[in-house]
Amino acid sequence: MTSIIQPAASNMASDFAAVSDVFSGAGEDNPYPMMARLRDSTPVMEGDILAHFGVPSQADYANKGRQVFTTFRYEDCMAILRDPETFTSSLLMDGLGAFLEDAMLTALDGEAHRNLRASLQGAFTPANVKHWHENMIGPVIVDEFVKPLVARKRCDLVNDFALHFPVRVIYELMGFPNDPAAIEQFAGWALRILAGPQPDPEKAKISMAAAFQAAQDLYDHVRPIVAARRASGDFDGRDLMSHLLRADAQGAQLDDHKITNIIRMLLPAAAETTTRSFANMMVLLLDRPELLARVWDDRKLVPKVINESLRYEPVSAFLARQAAKDVEIAGVKIPKGAAISLANGCANRDESAFANGETFDIDRPLKPILSFGFGAHTCLGLAIAKMEMTSALNAVLDHMPGLRYDPAEPRAKIVGITMRGPRAVHVVHD
Repeated sequence: MTSIIQPAASNMASDFAAVSDVFSGAGEDNPYPMMARLRDSTPVMEGDILAHFGVPSQADYANKGRQVFTTFRYEDCMAILRDPETFTSSLLMDGLGAFLEDAMLTALDGEAHRNLRASLQGAFTPANVKHWHENMIGPVIVDEFVKPLVARKRCDLVNDFALHFPVRVIYELMGFPNDPAAIEQFAGWALRILAGPQPDPEKAKISMAAAFQAAQDLYDHVRPIVAARRASGDFDGRDLMSHLLRADAQGAQLDDHKITNIIRMLLPAAAETTTRSFANMMVLLLDRPELLARVWDDRKLVPKVINESLRYEPVSAFLARQAAKDVEIAGVKIPKGAAISLANGCANRDESAFANGETFDIDRPLKPILSFGFGAHTCLGLAIAKMEMTSALNAVLDHMPGLRYDPAEPRAKIVGITMRGPRAVHVVHD
């Protein structure tokens, strides 16, 4: 494989930083101590805790003045996610749904959700996922990203590595041509969509206009590629675009417009979630050299590290749902139409569900975590994210012996209210 050149790396880095700024909150590095106190004293709070932190919320993305409640306990968050009929996802159309029309899987309910998910689910068979891991994800990460970094002996695992490989991998899985400049632009558009919401209404006018333009640019980039693949008849492969074109041929009613929107839906998460998830995991390991050494010697521990890092430091620490009828949660009455901001990051640390929940412990018993949702709306890309994190961690451990923080640079710190992650992870290796 040829090495990916990153001609627009600085622009991509600034777009990534802009997303971080939106969700960083007003002077708060760590929201968990406050939320833990609320979980004990006020498990269902009237109001949106994200408003306290000055961070945009999916519960009222469009600033409609919707009534919002916040839940902090694992038990309550899990009950909401398990009942999509009572607690619907349609309010998410106020956010990214404005760009993605009828292809935003997380914002659909009922039959529309089942039909779209079924159209995608067939691509995620065990055999296909195994093929992606062994023949696409692993080789891309090792050959195009890790090996070129090795000779330098020092790097920033965020801006030199984690910022770039997830979007390159998803580009490969979707079946796009390997075009380095297009990949960078692709990622920049996706990041600008995520940076659209702003707590300041005046800033929001500018950022939302830029987000809508980025969404249109992304659409205009993707649709001709889809049309060309359809016209060529070359869609027998294992990539996602081939799967969607085959599904259309078999009656799934996926025209070029719908397939383009589905692909556009996948990009913001692909450009963001895996980057921060991997970076968070590396900080948690680098902060614990003895654990890092243990994982280095026993790679069977890698899945445990990934699961625990996703529990302890999920990138998206909040989800949102809307009550379809009057309902009561933990004794608090929630009227029909009110939104609920689920503090799933806080729920993941609930001592009633996870013993010593505030401790990072890869040996804890497995239990469902809420970092990628749960039930019918569990994130379809979770398997891909875990495969990428597995390949990336093993590649770093294989090729960067003696990995440790760079003593000449500031030590990494995970920050943010939601979209949590470090701004940089400077390391050296032997």
